[in-house]
Amino acid sequence: MAHISKFRKLKDRLIVSDSYDSSRPILSQNKVTGFSVNFPIVHTCKPSKVCADTCYGLKGPITWVNSLNKHQSIYNWIRSDYIDFSNSLIKECKKNLSKDKDFFIRWNGVGDLFPEAVLSLKYINSELPSLPIWCVTRIPKFAAQLKNLTNVFVHFSLDKQSMERKGDVLSLVKNEMNNLFFSYQCDKNEVLTSVPEDISVLFFDSYKPTSRLTDRSVCPLNMYEDISGRCNICRRCFNGDALSMRSLN
Repeated sequence: MAHISKFRKLKDRLIVSDSYDSSRPILSQNKVTGFSVNFPIVHTCKPSKVCADTCYGLKGPITWVNSLNKHQSIYNWIRSDYIDFSNSLIKECKKNLSKDKDFFIRWNGVGDLFPEAVLSLKYINSELPSLPIWCVTRIPKFAAQLKNLTNVFVHFSLDKQSMERKGDVLSLVKNEMNNLFFSYQCDKNEVLTSVPEDISVLFFDSYKPTSRLTDRSVCPLNMYEDISGRCNICRRCFNGDALSMRSLN
């Protein structure tokens, strides 16, 4: 499929070895979402065309060679020894928690879930049960494997070309997953007159609204010129608010 080629082009820029220097931080940081664990989109994502066309992981500093190499190195590490990777990340998280009691991590700042990532998430959650982990995914079978983990908030991203995945994940968990919520990513120039059912977070392309929706599901990133730190201010995606909104829109 043509849209997949956009992701594959990133692979040609990698110059990484199979090893990872454990003295380097695992977490990445950006001004919008804060700290995140990032993986290579070329190996992990299952994008729709809308996802590929609107993906922020295909532009800016996150596509620079150093960033891509870090994503790939971390991916190599977690796949070869997810326990070692997890223990290193736990230490890093504890250091941040000692400085900031409101610290959280976003899992998949870029990239998506895969078997070892699921195992790592479960392990970290068991060791740091009070740490909010905001996990974004588009893959039903892996989202379902995180069913009902306390403080792991599974944010399932949808768009007009992938709405069937909502039914797929709900079927896998038999509609009994209490830590799952849905977002909707608008296509370029897509105009909505209403919000799709059960959507807790709505994004416009590049956070530029094409509709005059006032529904409370609209993400604050779409409403402010300065989006620095907005995820930490809002916290809807990892404090339970998005979960409670799922059946109320």
